[in-house]
Amino acid sequence: AWYNREHLPDRILRMPGFLRGRRYVATASTAGAPKYLAYYDLQSTAVMLSAAHTALRHQRSERDCFFVPQFRHTIKGICDVICRAGSGAGGYLVLLPVSAHAGGEMDFAQNLGHDVLPALVAQRGIASAVYARRNAQTTATSSAKDDRAGDRYIDGLIAFEATSEADAAAAAALLSAQTIQRAGGDQQLLAAPCVLRLIYALQKTDTA
Repeated sequence: AWYNREHLPDRILRMPGFLRGRRYVATASTAGAPKYLAYYDLQSTAVMLSAAHTALRHQRSERDCFFVPQFRHTIKGICDVICRAGSGAGGYLVLLPVSAHAGGEMDFAQNLGHDVLPALVAQRGIASAVYARRNAQTTATSSAKDDRAGDRYIDGLIAFEATSEADAAAAAALLSAQTIQRAGGDQQLLAAPCVLRLIYALQKTDTA
């Protein structure tokens, strides 16, 4: 209730540059994979450096101060979308943290955008797919950097949206270690893609 009624609205409805926030829960318990996900769409990563966001961090509510330190083993990153395929949304999200081979970030992004993402959205029930890369400077200087013991940062992320759990799981099989390596990168932090189900969403409106 705190996350849905306070934490998300403080950002999506009251913070310039926040467009949408979604919360997900994993469809299966997998060792090392996250149980929950908070997924935000921003106008740009610069929003995380804004005076308004800094002020929000410095004026946390009592409940924020109670709940945020209790997050455990968080995987996070403030990312720029590098390429995408499709434009739809679905009730399921598949995530795979990835890292480009040293010196090969441009080739990795091109291979994902040209081959991997289009192959994903060509599958049954897949609405859209993106590759996003962590903005290292923004992540390092953002006022949102709540570092706790066990927190980890992604280098990059492949994410795609599906209309059913079965379609999500079937398409996730395309993101094998071999596929990522052929594109010029490696899986990071997780041994396999994580399938999550949407449990709450909040979007900014014209009147917000």
